Amino acid sequence: MGSIELEAVRWARCGCCGMCEECTDRYIDWVQERFGGIWVCGLCEEAIKDEQVRLGVGIEVALRAHATFREAANVDPAIRAARSILQLLKKILSSSSPPSALS
Repeated sequence: MGSIELEAVRWARCGCCGMCEECTDRYIDWVQERFGGIWVCGLCEEAIKDEQVRLGVGIEVALRAHATFREAANVDPAIRAARSILQLLKKILSSSSPPSALS
């Protein structure tokens, strides 16, 4: 019987979302070559491919579009809550009728 040669694996951190995956060096090199030197996880890779199709652009533009989306989606929860309250207050103030004068 022939011997099976196992490839060493190591952890790679996604340049978009920061998630880590265990990968072979060969796979890491392949992904980095495909995405301009940045290693991206499988989830981000799929999102980038979707952006390519949706926008009709190349990988670099799709990668930037995905990174922009990720940055916007990763806003601090406290800031997100404050923005929601502010929007609610603006909506209430803009829809309320002016108080009537008391006689």
